Amino acid sequence: MPTTTSDVVTWLCEAAPRLEAADTFASAHLSLVDFVGCSISGSDHPAARVVTDICGISGEVPALGHSTTRLHPASAAYVHALQAHAFELDDGDWETWGHLGAPTIAAGLSAGWRSNATVGELTDAVATALILGMSLGRRVNPGHYQQGFCTTGTIGALTAAAAAARLLRLDEAATAHALDFAVAQAAGVRQFAVDGSASCLIIPANAARVGYEAAVLAGAGLAGGLEAFDGQLGFLRVLGGVSASDLRLPAYAEHRPSQIYYKPHSCCGNALGPLHGFVEGWQRLDHAPLRRIAFELPREVARNVNHPSPDSELERHLSLQLAVAMYLARGAIAARDLIEVSITDELEQAMAMVHVTVVAAEDVQELRAGEMGFLIRSAADGREIRCPVGEVGPAMGETEIDEKFRSLVGSSMGEHGATRLRAMLGDWSSPVRDVLLTGRPPLPTSWP
Repeated sequence: MPTTTSDVVTWLCEAAPRLEAADTFASAHLSLVDFVGCSISGSDHPAARVVTDICGISGEVPALGHSTTRLHPASAAYVHALQAHAFELDDGDWETWGHLGAPTIAAGLSAGWRSNATVGELTDAVATALILGMSLGRRVNPGHYQQGFCTTGTIGALTAAAAAARLLRLDEAATAHALDFAVAQAAGVRQFAVDGSASCLIIPANAARVGYEAAVLAGAGLAGGLEAFDGQLGFLRVLGGVSASDLRLPAYAEHRPSQIYYKPHSCCGNALGPLHGFVEGWQRLDHAPLRRIAFELPREVARNVNHPSPDSELERHLSLQLAVAMYLARGAIAARDLIEVSITDELEQAMAMVHVTVVAAEDVQELRAGEMGFLIRSAADGREIRCPVGEVGPAMGETEIDEKFRSLVGSSMGEHGATRLRAMLGDWSSPVRDVLLTGRPPLPTSWP
């Protein structure tokens, strides 16, 4: 039978990933650790400083990465999501083609502070919310994304509300109202992929704040609707452009950990598979000097990563040309290498070899599941290899996420601070409040 909003709400209130789906819970926990590291690292982004100063309302929630700043929970959700996405370091998923972790976990941290939840409860709420988001993504995509919507903002507002509602322990009626309020405010279009706008950072921030406030308002008794997803003018019909009759109850089996991807360094998620394919292919050529590197990718992917002369900071993060050039120059790319990179003559020459075009329709039929396009590597000695490239980059498990976390956090908090915070995140009984209190760098020695 088709699932109604009421059925989804019941599931949201009763699901227990920690007890019923170990892989799903573990995947959500990796996302939590990765988020905290990315948000602390992103606190030094110029946009984070501007937003904290102008939009941050003072309050009680410690701001990750800031030594003394405390914010209202709604402002904290906004700032934390923006910081996590600031350098394109945060995770994403292939069901929504978005970054649900940023708004969902940011809203969850603020709700967890308010309700004095534990890390285990936060992880459970995040896992449940991400399952919902992926279910919606499967239903409305690829049309929703191809129409120009940014799923981080549209679906992310709903997952943020779902996570916050669980952590605030709302009943089914209030949870339905929270989702209704979130749908009413869900927003985001991908014009930033064309012009490099900072709206890319505002979208997850807005979704986090919208989701948190939706849950708080519903918990305070503000009455909303009960058909956020399947209503006549609900999410699926209006934003998704699909029939609500095909909504299905989320299932743990559909939330595969492999569908969430983690980034070893700052880049567009769409670039991970092509870049990984290039690295492996160049090894097959024994790292021979190259004269041309050509990627044939789906139209939306090419739009996101094709920045041969990146002008803005966002374009530098998204540019597949720059990522390939950095690898050619250094042999590897560390987590923050693409953040403040200076484009030298050497990098410009390497970037000029990299071409991105849209894969031909007749060639798409040659691709197998998990492949997105083709890569052609032409060596200076005349050898040429054309092969498919996959959708995903190198696998990142707990070990790789730990290394990334320490590299992102250690520079501001020191090795001891990073170790202490990571241990706290690994203890299900740790209070969320303690995580936020610990995720702040020490005061500078010159502090009065």
